[in-house]
Amino acid sequence: MWTRITLGFLFLTQTNSLSLLTDGDPQNITSVDKSGDSNTDVFRQLLNQETLIRMTMDRKVQGILKDIIEMKSDLATNAKQLSDAEKEIITLRNEVRSLKTENQALQAETQKFKQVISQFENKFRDIDENFTDFAWDQEKHEINWNRKIERFQENTSKILDDIKIEVRYLSVTLLDLNKHTMELNSIPSLVDDKFTRYSANLNTSMVEMNHMLLSTKDFQDNVVYNLSALEKDQSRIKILLSETLNSTINTIKSEVEQSQNAHLKLSSAVSSLEVFRINMSLFNICAKETREGFNVGVTSSGSTWAGDILVFPHVITNNGNGYDPSTGKFTASKKGTYVFSANVNAYGSNTVYLEIVHNGMSKVRTMAYGSTSHQTGTNMAVLVLEKGDSVWVKRYSGQGYYTDSVPITTFSGFLL
Repeated sequence: MWTRITLGFLFLTQTNSLSLLTDGDPQNITSVDKSGDSNTDVFRQLLNQETLIRMTMDRKVQGILKDIIEMKSDLATNAKQLSDAEKEIITLRNEVRSLKTENQALQAETQKFKQVISQFENKFRDIDENFTDFAWDQEKHEINWNRKIERFQENTSKILDDIKIEVRYLSVTLLDLNKHTMELNSIPSLVDDKFTRYSANLNTSMVEMNHMLLSTKDFQDNVVYNLSALEKDQSRIKILLSETLNSTINTIKSEVEQSQNAHLKLSSAVSSLEVFRINMSLFNICAKETREGFNVGVTSSGSTWAGDILVFPHVITNNGNGYDPSTGKFTASKKGTYVFSANVNAYGSNTVYLEIVHNGMSKVRTMAYGSTSHQTGTNMAVLVLEKGDSVWVKRYSGQGYYTDSVPITTFSGFLL
């Protein structure tokens, strides 16, 4: 078909197109040499021109056929590229549909996340309100507590003043008792002196009476009677004197005992005053600053525990309520230097590593290595915390811990 089209095109062209078929050298039949009369020469020239035209046409046709073959190859290549392009377009359309589906799913998830975020924002708003109310209540509680402390200190000052006055009175009374005791101590010596003088006078009287008895008989009889009466009087006087002396001594003893009791009471009062002063000092120290501190542990073992944060639900001490037994975290209520310690006992021959963590940063690590059963690892950290900082115990590696009803695996901390 392409050959027929090409021949038709050649015959429809102008006459001077022969110059193209003869390599650009135009030939004209009228240019035949007229000098020759032989038709053979003319015919030869025509054959030569026809041969040249055919050879030229063959070369041109071969070139055109070559170009047509190249065009067919290009068309096949283009058709293949077009087919590949169509396949790629179909693939792109499928990917676009998939992306649209994923986009719709992402939009739906985004909408759900927005709803969840809105719920969390509402919850955080409620929590902020609760914290505000709690802070307000705590402030009011602190104000009331400070007022109570001030009133207690005022009352304590008044009580101390009264006690000081009573101590002064007791001191004066003690001086009087000491003076009276000294006077009472001198009474026995006075009684002894009087008894000695009375005995001397009595002996003198007896000697004189014996002398008079020896002098006269009548007088002797009278004297015997008088002596008998005198002996009775002497016996009564001795009994009366003895009773008086015993009563005086008992009175002195009673007064001395009362004086000693007064000394004991005064000493007891002074001791009570000192104890009261010490208690007041301790109370003032405690009232000025409440020390934070906690000591917690676990009471049930976990042979396969491989969690993140180790929660210690058994609370032994939690001054300041800084430790949360539901999360296992301690939160500082004030700025300061805190001391923390962690103790872990490995379950059987397991190996377990624990770390003391401050706001997500590991500070120290304990190791209970399973070379033998129930190895113990312990460590301590001294940390400077800001208000609101958190400290907890987390697992670094290994698994399992051992404890008992009285905690062995523990976590402790306090404010210096």
